[in-house]
Amino acid sequence: MFTCTPVQADTLEQALAAAYANNPSIQGSRDLASASDEVVVQARAAYGPSLSVSARHAFTAARIRGTTLPSESEGFGTSAELSLSQPLFTSGRLAAGLDAAMAARMVEREKLRAGSQQLILDVVNAYVSLQRDIELHGVAVEIHELLRQQRDVTAARYRLRDSTEPDVDQTVNRLELAAGRVILARSTVEASAARYRNLVGAYPAALAPLPALPDPSTLETLYVEAETHNPTLAAARFTEARSRALVGAARADMRPQVSAFASAARSPLTPYQNTLREESVVAGVSLSMPLYSGGQLSSALREAIDRNLADQQFAEQARRDMRETLATDWSLLRASAEAMPRYDAAVDAAERAVAGVKKQETSGIRTLRDVLDVTNDLLAARTGAVQTRAEMYLRRVAVLRDAGLLSIEMFAAVQPYDPDSRRAGIAYLAGLPLRPAIEPADRLFLYDHVEQAPVQREDSPGYGWSDEAGDRSPD
Repeated sequence: MFTCTPVQADTLEQALAAAYANNPSIQGSRDLASASDEVVVQARAAYGPSLSVSARHAFTAARIRGTTLPSESEGFGTSAELSLSQPLFTSGRLAAGLDAAMAARMVEREKLRAGSQQLILDVVNAYVSLQRDIELHGVAVEIHELLRQQRDVTAARYRLRDSTEPDVDQTVNRLELAAGRVILARSTVEASAARYRNLVGAYPAALAPLPALPDPSTLETLYVEAETHNPTLAAARFTEARSRALVGAARADMRPQVSAFASAARSPLTPYQNTLREESVVAGVSLSMPLYSGGQLSSALREAIDRNLADQQFAEQARRDMRETLATDWSLLRASAEAMPRYDAAVDAAERAVAGVKKQETSGIRTLRDVLDVTNDLLAARTGAVQTRAEMYLRRVAVLRDAGLLSIEMFAAVQPYDPDSRRAGIAYLAGLPLRPAIEPADRLFLYDHVEQAPVQREDSPGYGWSDEAGDRSPD
């Protein structure tokens, strides 16, 4: 069912609340997380009995030819069977399947948490980018207006023979370039607005100022936080746990399996009538164990072990990726925070320079080119200030995402999504009545041991080039 309710999202809080509640991507991830819950229920249900019934009512017509006395028989026959099966001992196979299902569920939940944090970052990015691009469009319009005024002054002076034709051409050149920047800036705003609409579901009427964010911890502290809270790293570790459980399942497939069975059947003695029939009840215990499979089971075990060794390596790579991303965003945040006061000072200086050089140019102390140059300097300073201010806010949010600390509660009064809220009410009945007794015994024989992979762990605290090169901030 599609809904087309208009969304008013003019503040960052409103935008995040709307996206968190209605974004199709995050809603799909929640559905996948709910689906993984059912896999756990199915794994638990495997401990319980299975009961099935089959019935058949058929018409049979048969002829016997080629004999001295040919015969012909036809009629209806009805048969039915009720079967019950209950696993008693699986050498750890069911326990391994349950462990694998629970690990797979945690993988989906961590992916959901990662997707939620990425959605928050994407919405913040879209909001800040749109706000930045609108401001940059305003800067481009302002510079265009300054150059238009300068063009008018230069043209008037040319008519009074106080300037030359090349002066007019040079001013027109800068004015046309500024006009092109205004056009491109407007298209950038429209593209950013389209991105915002994609994530939030509607265009904003206006954009409110950004809320303040707390200062992040030190990089070393964030590394420690990320080891525990980063969802991508946690998903990689749960993936390794799942493949380890599947090693136990592959070993259990090579060992004895014990189950109880019972059946009740009713069938006619001949398929042509139901007058004479046989009724039977069978109950017993069965033991099965593969003795030779042509190498299939041993190969499956080696495959499971190799997959787990690979997942151990991938978990470390996920950790390295996390540390790289965190270090990169932290460095860019620190750089933008240190550069922001410089850009603000550059804007103040450029504004004073434009006003002063214009007066000096009128007095003949400066040339027209000096006026155009300081106007271009003002454009560069304001553009750099706007971009750096937006970058600083975005990197602050990105650092929280990298450490796994980003949550919707930081921005909006919205209750975080609870994956357990969609669990079926009768899921706890799966596998009853014998699961509480069978599972502990089955788990005693679970053997999922795998040799530790030769993982090279990366724990470098930081890059010391600044100390060796003599890092000196510009005065």
